[in-house]
Amino acid sequence: MPIPEETIQQVLAATDIVELVESYLPLKKKGQDYWACCPFHSEKSASFKVSSIRQGYYCFGCNAKGNAISFMMEYESLDFPSTVKRLADRVGITIQEDKYDPKIYKESALRKKITQINQESCNWFHDYLLKSNSFDASSARKYLKERKIGIETAKNWKIGLAPADPKPFEDWNKKNGFTQDQMIASGLRSLKDQDDISRGSYSRFKNRIMFPLHNDYGDAIAFSGRIFSENNKLAKYVNSPETLVFKKSEIFFGLNKSKRAIAKSESAIICEGQLDLIRCFENGIENVVAPLGTAFTESHVQLLRRFTGEKGEVILCFDSDQAGYKAALRAYEELSKAGLFTKSIRLPVGYDPDSLIQDKGPDEFKSLINSAVNFYDFQIETLSKRLNLNDSRNRVEFANDLSYTISLIKDPIAREASIHEVAVRIGISADEFRKRVVNTSNNKFNQRESKNNINIRSPEIQVSQDIEILIRLSLTDLDTMEWIRSTPSVHDELKTINDSDLLIELFSSMPKSNKPEDVNAFISTKKPEIQSLLNELLLKETMTLSVVDAKKALIRLKMKSLKEKIDFNKTFSMKEGLSNEEILTITSKVETHRKELLDFKKALTNIDLRQQ
Repeated sequence: MPIPEETIQQVLAATDIVELVESYLPLKKKGQDYWACCPFHSEKSASFKVSSIRQGYYCFGCNAKGNAISFMMEYESLDFPSTVKRLADRVGITIQEDKYDPKIYKESALRKKITQINQESCNWFHDYLLKSNSFDASSARKYLKERKIGIETAKNWKIGLAPADPKPFEDWNKKNGFTQDQMIASGLRSLKDQDDISRGSYSRFKNRIMFPLHNDYGDAIAFSGRIFSENNKLAKYVNSPETLVFKKSEIFFGLNKSKRAIAKSESAIICEGQLDLIRCFENGIENVVAPLGTAFTESHVQLLRRFTGEKGEVILCFDSDQAGYKAALRAYEELSKAGLFTKSIRLPVGYDPDSLIQDKGPDEFKSLINSAVNFYDFQIETLSKRLNLNDSRNRVEFANDLSYTISLIKDPIAREASIHEVAVRIGISADEFRKRVVNTSNNKFNQRESKNNINIRSPEIQVSQDIEILIRLSLTDLDTMEWIRSTPSVHDELKTINDSDLLIELFSSMPKSNKPEDVNAFISTKKPEIQSLLNELLLKETMTLSVVDAKKALIRLKMKSLKEKIDFNKTFSMKEGLSNEEILTITSKVETHRKELLDFKKALTNIDLRQQ
């Protein structure tokens, strides 16, 4: 039983010829290709070239050439079916050829038909755009002209138009013998009722500019349709649904054209839209791809890695808004896992690559590419502009975002340098931030923004909520710092409070300012267990506090201390053997403390009233 052609193509697509040949021969990279002494004839100098771009080999000495299958056949002296089976085993593909399976062969035939339909439809849409005298075609050409997409560019990218009236396209389908079921399977038609096939189907794309989507071999396998009329009720883009030949998470727009440039430069620029990519490519920036409006996946990364190489570079070029930032984070996560070095471009607000090149020229965009920073620096810059690092909540968000990002840095030296830089920015010790990085390294990305649950407090040190408030404000709030410095009585009052030794120590030598670097320097002078506590408190997510909260916290601490003294004296007064004089003295102390307690309650109430 012959092996299905689709299976053969699957095996070839999943096999990296460089990896295959390297398992037999030592390869040396020169430029974008790999070289070795030919295994098929005797030679002293390397004339056997392996191309990762073409996924083939060629010997300049004996003219041996071919793909992964022919290489293994020749090298191992195997027949064709055995070779395909061996390669399939390497990449984890199961070949079912032992017996005739009607289902498999039916699916194989449908795959071929879907590819044919999409390829021929691509040509039809393209001709309709360029040659039709209809109103919709004229309007689409006008729109493209306004977007500075000329005829030659449209031809280069096979841009087409799905007519507003689908009848001409439907008539063409019938003329070519494409059945309704086949058109539905291709994604170009959709059922009117998914539960009732008898109700028929309709054309998925109407009055949309059609961008054909190709696999990296150049086959048109799907479409992305863009509106060009002013209609806010319609989605800007509509993509083909997933089919037997099209998986959205495994395809880049433009890769069929840009793969050679990516391989040559060992780098890829990732932008968001089709027009962005076309604009870049037509202006000499050819190592560019665009995902199809989906989150970055492992499949995307592996596809890129095939052309960039293991040590390749990826430059992210997403919109400069919050959505673009989050998309960049998701892409960075997947790229980092694969070991690809990731940089990012910060586009001017309101610009995408298409509009930037049109307004300011390709050199401006090329300059941004050349000045792209590693993703970690881009993230710091982005967050620093959006967050106030003097605010506790903002510091928490900053630390949470960056701890995960830094945990993905493969190079230990680069990772350690990043830890130190962030620690300085948020005013904690490098050791404490390193703990956070380690503890978050195994978390899923979607847990990155959750509240911090990491407990790094030394178990020997426990403080109350009011002491926490005073500590945090004394290190971060300028008004509280000034109040402590300018009010000597605060220090005296602390001496009357139980468990206030830490506060006394902190208040006696305050940081120079609330700047993170000054706070960090101050903390570094303390004992390790105190450093741990202070760093935790500074990263703890709480409500916004002020000097008023500090004053109230101090009053509550004094009230708590008085209550403890009252309880102690009342218990002591009941001790046997006390004289009447001793009992009277103790009772007098209790009454004095009660009056003081009442005064503090009034003071607390007055503060609350003034805040109202």
